[in-house]
Amino acid sequence: MNEALTKQVFHFVKSLYDYGIHEIVISPGSRSTPVAIACELHPRMKTYIHPDERSAAFYALGLMKATNKPVAILCTSGTAASNYMPAVSECFISNMPLVIITSDRPHELRNVGAPQAINQVGMYRNFVHYERDFPIADDTDETLQFIDAVMLQASTFLSGPMKGPVHFNLPFREPLMPDITLKDMMTVEPKVQMRYQKTFDVNTVKHIIKREQGIIIAGDCQLEDLTQMLVFSTIHNIPIIADPLSQIRDLKHPNVITTGDSIFKVLKSIAPGYIIRVGNAVVSKAINQWLKASDVPQILVQPRIQPNTFPKVPDVYIEITANDFFRQIAEEKPVDNQAWIKFWRTLNDLVINHIMQHTQTVCDEGSATYQIFKQIKKDEVIFLGNSMPIRDGDTFFTHFEGKPYCNRGANGIDGVVSTALGMARHKKVTLIIGDISFYHDMNGLIMQKLLSEYHHTHMINIIVMNNNGGGIFSYLPQYEDKTHFERLFGTPLNLDFEHTAQLYQFKYKKFNVFDEITLPTDPGHIIEITSDREENLKAHRALIDTLKAKINDKL
Repeated sequence: MNEALTKQVFHFVKSLYDYGIHEIVISPGSRSTPVAIACELHPRMKTYIHPDERSAAFYALGLMKATNKPVAILCTSGTAASNYMPAVSECFISNMPLVIITSDRPHELRNVGAPQAINQVGMYRNFVHYERDFPIADDTDETLQFIDAVMLQASTFLSGPMKGPVHFNLPFREPLMPDITLKDMMTVEPKVQMRYQKTFDVNTVKHIIKREQGIIIAGDCQLEDLTQMLVFSTIHNIPIIADPLSQIRDLKHPNVITTGDSIFKVLKSIAPGYIIRVGNAVVSKAINQWLKASDVPQILVQPRIQPNTFPKVPDVYIEITANDFFRQIAEEKPVDNQAWIKFWRTLNDLVINHIMQHTQTVCDEGSATYQIFKQIKKDEVIFLGNSMPIRDGDTFFTHFEGKPYCNRGANGIDGVVSTALGMARHKKVTLIIGDISFYHDMNGLIMQKLLSEYHHTHMINIIVMNNNGGGIFSYLPQYEDKTHFERLFGTPLNLDFEHTAQLYQFKYKKFNVFDEITLPTDPGHIIEITSDREENLKAHRALIDTLKAKINDKL
């Protein structure tokens, strides 16, 4: 056995656990053998084996969303590491602390045409906060000290304002098997994790928040506590335009406006006294366009070093958590906003009531989504696919229970199934996804089958909105070019997903949007809901036209 190799990888895996990385998703391969064995031998490290690297990385993202803790991924050398790129880019934009461990050929086999060897050093340089190429294992204490130094440096990026992906590239020479009799080297000594907390000079915003008729825009705040924002809103009578991913639409707070997208599609000239933007950008295009055009002072509050300024560079940026920010400005004397908050509550109630009427008379994907939302229980996860599901979530998730999640960093359709499955290891999840996106990550479903062999399961039901193609493109200008639209953008797949359910050991149910859709209470179902893209487009447009008339009549 290679004693130097054993000491290196056992010390490395021990350090991972000590710094709070308690779960790892491993994709099988030869060169990654030392780390894979060490992870299996660790007394407390939870391992998942996933044969598809692209889906494996998104599965790890789901584990992180469920636990709010860093998760590691491990692969062999060569193109295996390339398949991590979509998830790494998503995690980079979303500030998720993915720990990427790529095994590599030794230095003498790089760039000489050796098999399964590509240049892995710096391969994620645009999407990681920290990266290190490790030395080959030897018998010196300096190698272990190198690991200690690297892990201490990398820990800066596992929590707090610089949270995000880190990359460790570990080259190994053969023989690759560690000495498993030395597993006692991996004792558990958790490091102290510091809580991120910050103060700021309230005077930098005092002149802004003294104005009347402020608005809070609560964007994508998945995993962030917004309790103090709700307190501030109550004291100052400030409306909160809540994105579905703000995670506060289900709280029934009277100042939380759950229909902002519909309202701003109609009222484009609202001019508040000031705007406080919390978290990342909202899903709603209408709200983002309004924010971009607005000329009132905007304050951006995000707990990150480098702000996400879209859709407009703010007048003031404060690197701080929402709770710390609103706690510190709460003592400012409230202004009279009674009429202002009443205006927003009235609009919100009006739109909610009309959306309810719409769903009772129109049979489309939006109405089907509304039926699903009604059946989700408090604190359960609703994972929304990108494209149409997240947009229907924005429109129709108006007064329900459940916590919506989505991969809104890079907004891609890849890896949605795997992310939802990762969350479903820790929480009960209902995934709502389109047929194209579902097809794109069907490989990820293998985890359901693999875990069942170990008597584990995912607490998930998957709802596939099957309109036989890319429904989102019908809402874009490309739709007007009927000559090329269907081939280039509609892209019908003509797939029967019952066969998918059989392949991956899911139970299967099928509905049409005209049916009464009843969700099963037990997990493990793929539920296909068929619809028509043209009818969906007409229904969505009719809803907005009617809302315009209703809101204008009210005003």
